[in-house]
Amino acid sequence: MVKRTRSAALPALLLSLLLTVCTAVPALGQDGDVEALLFQMTLHEKVCQLFFVQPEQFSRLDRVNAPSAALRRAFSRFPVGGVALFESNIRKSTLSSLTASLREYARNSRGIAPFLGVDEEGGGVSRLANKLKLKEKQPAAGIIGQSGDPRQAYRAALTIGAYLKQYGFQVDFAPVADVRTDVKRAEIGIRSFGGDPSAVASMTAAFVQGLTEQGILPVLKHFPGHGAVSGNTHKGLGLSGRTAEEWRQADFVPFQAGLKAGARMVMLSHQSAPAVDPEHPASLSPIVAGLLRQELGFQGVILTDALRMDAIRDLYGSGEACVLAIEAGADMLLLPYNFTNGYNGVMDALRSGRLTESRIDESVRRILTLKLDAGLIIGVP
Repeated sequence: MVKRTRSAALPALLLSLLLTVCTAVPALGQDGDVEALLFQMTLHEKVCQLFFVQPEQFSRLDRVNAPSAALRRAFSRFPVGGVALFESNIRKSTLSSLTASLREYARNSRGIAPFLGVDEEGGGVSRLANKLKLKEKQPAAGIIGQSGDPRQAYRAALTIGAYLKQYGFQVDFAPVADVRTDVKRAEIGIRSFGGDPSAVASMTAAFVQGLTEQGILPVLKHFPGHGAVSGNTHKGLGLSGRTAEEWRQADFVPFQAGLKAGARMVMLSHQSAPAVDPEHPASLSPIVAGLLRQELGFQGVILTDALRMDAIRDLYGSGEACVLAIEAGADMLLLPYNFTNGYNGVMDALRSGRLTESRIDESVRRILTLKLDAGLIIGVP
């Protein structure tokens, strides 16, 4: 028998230590990168990832349309998960440098860049094309839908995706997957591809395909379908008489087509549908989020519609709205009326035990997974 020396035992000791470290810190790889990053993040950083806001909301600057030291410092304090730009933020001479700087600021924040998003549906809801007077502006979905040709939706999305990519965006809050119906005071109107679920499904899938091919993440909206809503949720209550079965037969059809085409983000409507959930608007409803997760099998990122809209603001404070949305199953909180109150509301709910860190981790894991695939985690191939 050969006697074991200290030098011979040393490699075994090092191997033992290495195995101990590897079990303490998640391994790398596609899922491992996400888990390793999640393992390192503070609770503050995780909560910030849930917010998709205008730059003025976390920076407290009067107007943001160019890079600045103040914006850099603000992002270092509140490394939010997404930044939505509107007409006031868009200036042709500085837009590209603004979007590039927001990505660059992430190098000092664990390398997690924010989603940069904009409403670019075509027609009247074309923040970029309207402000910059782009010749590439596309017609409204309703006009495209009248053609009956999904290839037109595909080409429109290719064009929109190309100029969004040029200016540094990764997220388009489009397409509208709502099926239009004849209700009084309808909110959606020409923003919908039409009134036939099958035709709208074909158009939605084609639009998703076009954006995706340009490297832009589409956001299907407004689940569970906003086409039968009477009233404008921007200005108050939007009421739907639909039942869950009616949603399944009509409204879900375009969303299913969009998910099959590859959409990985879905926006929840603020409509009130008492036949399905008499207590909560859809964006704050565990029932509605459950239908999306369980019946449609969606495992991607769920966003609320803008939480500053009157349908939410009239009934809830920003903190309570954000907490209710997370409890319901949303992953990202879009444009709360007051970002500070929304953030504090979530942190207070965590301190009191109303929310748990494991629940926050569920959402952040989905967000980081999508960001990794989109190349928004800097330093990770």
